[in-house]
Amino acid sequence: MKKQIAVLCTVLLWVCAVFAPMARAAGPALSATEAYCIIDADTGLVLAQQNMDEELHPASITKVMTLGLACEKAQGQWDGVSLEVTHEDVYSLAGTDSSHIALQEGEHVPLTDALYATMMASANDGANLLSEYFGDGTIAGGVAAMNAQVAELGLKHTHFANPHGISDTDHYTSCYDMAQILRWALTQPGFETLFTRNEMYPMKPTDIQPKERYFHQQDKMRVGSSRYYIPAIQGSKIGYTNIARYSYVCLAEQNGVRLICVTMQSNIKTDKYNDVRTLLDYAFAHYTNYTDIPAQGLTRELTVAGGGAPLGMVTVTDPGTRLLLADGLTAGDVSVTLELPEQYVLGTSPAVYAVYTVNGQDKQESASVRVPATITGLEELLERSTGVQLGSGTRSPGKTAGLLIGISLGCTVLAAGVAFVVVRLRSKAKKKSRH
Repeated sequence: MKKQIAVLCTVLLWVCAVFAPMARAAGPALSATEAYCIIDADTGLVLAQQNMDEELHPASITKVMTLGLACEKAQGQWDGVSLEVTHEDVYSLAGTDSSHIALQEGEHVPLTDALYATMMASANDGANLLSEYFGDGTIAGGVAAMNAQVAELGLKHTHFANPHGISDTDHYTSCYDMAQILRWALTQPGFETLFTRNEMYPMKPTDIQPKERYFHQQDKMRVGSSRYYIPAIQGSKIGYTNIARYSYVCLAEQNGVRLICVTMQSNIKTDKYNDVRTLLDYAFAHYTNYTDIPAQGLTRELTVAGGGAPLGMVTVTDPGTRLLLADGLTAGDVSVTLELPEQYVLGTSPAVYAVYTVNGQDKQESASVRVPATITGLEELLERSTGVQLGSGTRSPGKTAGLLIGISLGCTVLAAGVAFVVVRLRSKAKKKSRH
């Protein structure tokens, strides 16, 4: 019996060894880079990954969040905004041997200059200045805003301790989270222009420093004369510390396909260059077209509430979408489900989604994306509810106001009458008790 069990275990181990590679996630296996993630820039769909949820030190790719929040606050209105350099902006970096542009306490810096200094020169003092800009005047407030944005994006493997990326035990992110942070940042006014600039940027003299300062982007994969040049890379942010090693995040586009690629903890600089090339070559070779996923006719009913009471039901359906699928996969490899709350409360954003899941098999990472679902019947429900509440859908605002005033006065008179009756009854009761 023991011999049979031993033989069976050997066979099972052999089967696992043979078939385990078939179950491995799609995408290149990297040895000199700890983790990576490639997503579709349009939908956020994960295409390939390795250790994408591992929490690692990000170094200066942290600044993607810092720049994104600054762009969100400015809403494209950069001109005429001046930022004053504080003591903390400068002296909190003392002893860190970090990248900076030698800002001085009391110096007034145009917002545009601070943005390009932080992006292109990877200036940590610039990142501090920007964090005060969107953090109600303090770096701590800026860091709190960064972590609040992380929570809003629903990211589970990121926490920021500073706006620049100097290594800290409480400062970490993952490749997946950073890819989604860049995807969000690209939607903020002016960010993509900032992120993709290749030309040198001149910073004019300020009220304290009389000389011009010049910034240039530092990624050799975006320099045409470099042997590491990759034409598809549109914009990027690089990072390095002794603890984090080399980190990288980029937006790449080829033949209409837009990708975000993140690598973290590459051992040496050439590992980063080689591995990013490997990943982009792989992705653009396997993902060449977007596939239309038609609506499947999936429907569910959702209760709508307003004023604390249910108003009725609406219908939620899948809207159809467009996904970047690896060559060889079709719409038949995508399934859809509906994700609904218990009820939809009027006045809030309807958290109703169609969840599209790609069964990538060995061709593509199996992953899901959420797309806002379609709601039908809400307009009619609101019209019916409005009619019930007002008693007449044609009542004018003046008449409605008069009705409300009348009701209010009536209630006041009724309350006074009740109070009078109660007082009279109590008075009679007291007289009887005396006798």
